Amino acid sequence: MNDFFQNTYLQSALDWIKTNYIKIILVVLILSIAFGWIYYRNLVQEENSKKASILFDEFNFMLNKDDIDLEALTLLRENTKDKYPDQIYSILMDFEISQLNYNLNNFQESLNNLRALNLELEQRGNEVSFLKDLSRLRLSLLLISENEIDEAREILNKNFIFFEELKYEFLGDAELKSSNQEAARKNYETALELTSSEIHKELIKIKLSSIIN
Repeated sequence: MNDFFQNTYLQSALDWIKTNYIKIILVVLILSIAFGWIYYRNLVQEENSKKASILFDEFNFMLNKDDIDLEALTLLRENTKDKYPDQIYSILMDFEISQLNYNLNNFQESLNNLRALNLELEQRGNEVSFLKDLSRLRLSLLLISENEIDEAREILNKNFIFFEELKYEFLGDAELKSSNQEAARKNYETALELTSSEIHKELIKIKLSSIIN
C-alpha cells in the first residue's frame, strides 16, 4: 500500500510539473535575475567603496602636508562626491574642509560648509545617524559662537540618537547666551544626568555655577 501511495504521489507531482513547467521556468528565471542583480549591485558597491577610499587616502595625504592647498582639497572632495555619491568619504572630507576653514579664521565659509553638509545628511537615512548628529553639534556650536541662536536652537531640538548629553549642554549654552538662565539651567541639569564622563560632569557643573541664582 505504501508503495502504491508513493507511486501515485510521484506520478501526480510529475503530472503537475509537466502542466506547469513554463511557470516553473519563469519563476526560476526571475529569481536568478533578482539574485544576480543583488550580487552585481553589491559587487559594484564594494568596488566603488575601494575607489572612494583611495581618494580619501589621497585627501588625507594632502591635508597633512605643510603647505595645504584648500582649493585642491575642495576639488578632490567634489570629484569624490560626483563619482561616488553613495559613499560617505565625501562627507568625511566635508568635515575636514569645514574644520580647516575654521582654523584659517574663515568662519563664514566654515559655517556654509557645515550648513551644506548638515542638509545633505538630514536627507539621508539612519545609516548615517552618527555623522548626522555630529554635524548638528558642530554646526550648532559654530552658530552659537556667531550669535545665530535661533538656528542653533532649531537644530539642537531635533531628535538625536547619539551625543544627547552634548545636545543638552549646547542647548544650555544657547539659552545662556540669549540670557534665558532658567532654560539654560534645565538643559545643563539634563546634560549632567545623561553624561557618564566624570570630566564632562565637572565641566557642566562649572557652567551651572556661572548661572546667577
